Amino acid sequence: MDYQVYTNSVRIVRSPTIPYFHYDEIIPDLIVRRRNYEVVDVLQHDHAALFNPRPLYDGRKNMFCPRDVLSGNYTISLGRKQVQVLIKRVSIVNPNDVQKLTQKRGSGDTSDNTVPLMLLQLLIRQAPNMRHRFPADARSFYIDHNSRELGSGISAWRGYFQSVRPVIGGLVINVDVSHAAMYTPGHLIDTMLAHLNIRDVRGLENLPTLELSRLRVFLKGVNIRVPFTKMRPRPISDVVPHAGLQEFDKEGERWTVQKHFEGKYRNPVRFPRAVGVRVGRTAIIPAEFCVIEPGQLYRKKIPPNCQKEFLAFSTQKPSYRLQDINRALSGPGQLFDYENSDYILEAGMVINTQPISIPAKIIPPPKIMYRNAAETIARDKGAWNLLHKQFYRPAKLHQWAVAVFDNPREDVLTRFIGELRDCMKAAAVPHRPPIQTGSHLNPEDAGTLAAPPLTTMDPSVSFNPLIVVILPSEAAECRRKVKHWGDIQTNVATQCVRKGKWEKAQNQYCNNVALKRVYSVVINARLGGINSIVHSDASAFLENCMVVGADVGHPGPGAATRPSVTGLVASVDPYVSIMTSFASVQPPRQEMIEDLQDMMMKSIVDYKGYRKTLMKDPKQNPPPPQCVIFYRDGVSEGEFAQVASREIPMIKAAFAQTFPKHLIPKLLFIVVGKRHHVRFFPQSDEGDKSGNCPAGLLVDQQIVNPQYPDFYLQSHAGLLGTSRPAHYIILENETSLTVPQVQATTFFLCHNYASATRSVSIPAPQVCGRMEFHCADGAGLSDTASNVTGAQQEFDLDYWKAMFKPSGLSRRMNFL
Repeated sequence: MDYQVYTNSVRIVRSPTIPYFHYDEIIPDLIVRRRNYEVVDVLQHDHAALFNPRPLYDGRKNMFCPRDVLSGNYTISLGRKQVQVLIKRVSIVNPNDVQKLTQKRGSGDTSDNTVPLMLLQLLIRQAPNMRHRFPADARSFYIDHNSRELGSGISAWRGYFQSVRPVIGGLVINVDVSHAAMYTPGHLIDTMLAHLNIRDVRGLENLPTLELSRLRVFLKGVNIRVPFTKMRPRPISDVVPHAGLQEFDKEGERWTVQKHFEGKYRNPVRFPRAVGVRVGRTAIIPAEFCVIEPGQLYRKKIPPNCQKEFLAFSTQKPSYRLQDINRALSGPGQLFDYENSDYILEAGMVINTQPISIPAKIIPPPKIMYRNAAETIARDKGAWNLLHKQFYRPAKLHQWAVAVFDNPREDVLTRFIGELRDCMKAAAVPHRPPIQTGSHLNPEDAGTLAAPPLTTMDPSVSFNPLIVVILPSEAAECRRKVKHWGDIQTNVATQCVRKGKWEKAQNQYCNNVALKRVYSVVINARLGGINSIVHSDASAFLENCMVVGADVGHPGPGAATRPSVTGLVASVDPYVSIMTSFASVQPPRQEMIEDLQDMMMKSIVDYKGYRKTLMKDPKQNPPPPQCVIFYRDGVSEGEFAQVASREIPMIKAAFAQTFPKHLIPKLLFIVVGKRHHVRFFPQSDEGDKSGNCPAGLLVDQQIVNPQYPDFYLQSHAGLLGTSRPAHYIILENETSLTVPQVQATTFFLCHNYASATRSVSIPAPQVCGRMEFHCADGAGLSDTASNVTGAQQEFDLDYWKAMFKPSGLSRRMNFL
């Protein structure tokens, strides 16, 4: 089905027509980027005849000049100092170099395209970014208009993203609405109170050690100023208790900070015992005098109590999002103002600010097969109903129990358990389960409370027990303890259910929630059952395939002592419904998967083991998979070549060690991109009920990569906000599948996720987000834990490998 969409990209009608001279060594190279900008700004001012027109500068070491400035030392005045600035020219970027970005490179072409692309990014970003006081090379800038306070000292700001993307035969600028958490500008003392949830300033006078540590982690690096002084904005290096009473030597005697400020600035210190801040190494300032500078990104994880409000702020219907983008590009008071940018005009560039209209296709959905019925999915729905359906292959549940860490009404809990049991009649669910109660404040007992009923089973009988755990609405640590107890310590399946999600136990809810990460998923999929199977044109091909998904999860910003977590899932059955999973740890921020070969070999062992159970002759070995479809998530465009040269050989090495040469599977290796800003908007009224394009939307022309076969697939129906399509890049295809067949197969696989009755955004689930369940000390895994507790400062991989325990439920889809 043909379809026409708008995308949030605009065309660069004419690329730069003049050469640029590239300088990549600028000395002094200061640690603080703001000071680097100051150095180059003074350099341009003091040597205006040479640096005219103004150069482009990224705040680090890359500068592009539209005229040839000789390499050498240049003297500038920084305050009272005379400073020598050395610049060194390394290359010239010609218009032809920019044009090469849009052309497919030959196999022997090793030219570096990063420099021309860097030039283009700076050309479009420098003017709007610096006008809004953001670094010249920042991908997004933010404005405080219509911002919203979230609490805890942070606010939500709306901004705009821009990035040049080479596509086949041209260049486009991807423009999008962006949202970010910011430190709430204004009086520092108000932010402290909000973050610690304290009402009275006197509550800041004797903070417990843990609260002081929380404040230190929250505020470190935040730029503040003191309005009545000449001090330029400076970052907080530490927090200091009883700041006004701290003493230092001055004029041969001991002075307090309070005496200093009251004597020098005639400003009384009202709260000398309250916590203050240190800037630099020694300067201590009472918090009541400090003001937080606006526009500072909060780069840590948004606190749980702020997440709902931030999500509501950042959720925009597609039509509103497109309107916002159009206003920023060409409306009154436009924010980008490309037409008047000195940098763009000097380069000779011309930009068409109208969003591109692109032809697309809608892939027809597959059929969903249940034991008693086949479900046909409507083209614009992307979802189906489980009511009155029977699982394709129900598992048997021999024993279950319920642990309650909330205070529900007894009749509501009884009704819920009864409805759940009725929904799972096909699983031969035993009688009403034993119920144990406890406190979520004592999570160590979470598992053991419900464990005794399970131990009454005959130990000679093989069975898969289950504990349903009822939690309060906020009980993250209790849930972590439950999962560690079940997944790691005892190999007992657990399903946690939060307050507010389970009370309305109507039949349709039970069934749908069962397939959306609640009860029946554990009872059926985790115990070896199959909820449903997908019947499509690709079914016959997939019967002899193994579908693999892999990803790497990284720690939060600044968490240098936490590892990255690698995860891999692999299908073992002919229906791509039953999966095995593996997880490991590796050095932080490392994207290439170190243990990939070992994970693949373990997956093949599980594949063989499961397929052997399907053989009529138990002595006969099952054939190997004819094809392995490998979906690799989380790889940026700059890492494609690295993945192709490192990870693909590891996969093939696993094949070579496991299979005879003539039986080695064919590999289809696809990178799945989700962290991008490309969006599609329906034209006229052709969207679904959420205003998004319908599920199955395929775009494979005009904005695709000139170097690799790729496509965009929006496989899921919209719920809230604007749907994000997945971007698929084919790095290796040894199979007989054509690109259209790969596209359709990928869409069909998005209907196989066991815990949903709707198509999902990507074909393979992720397991790398479960690290806290694998380690006993969950509190030590937060992004800021090392700062709060003073834990190890050097990363120790052996320590983390010892801490990270494998799960005994990895073959039972415990990641659902």
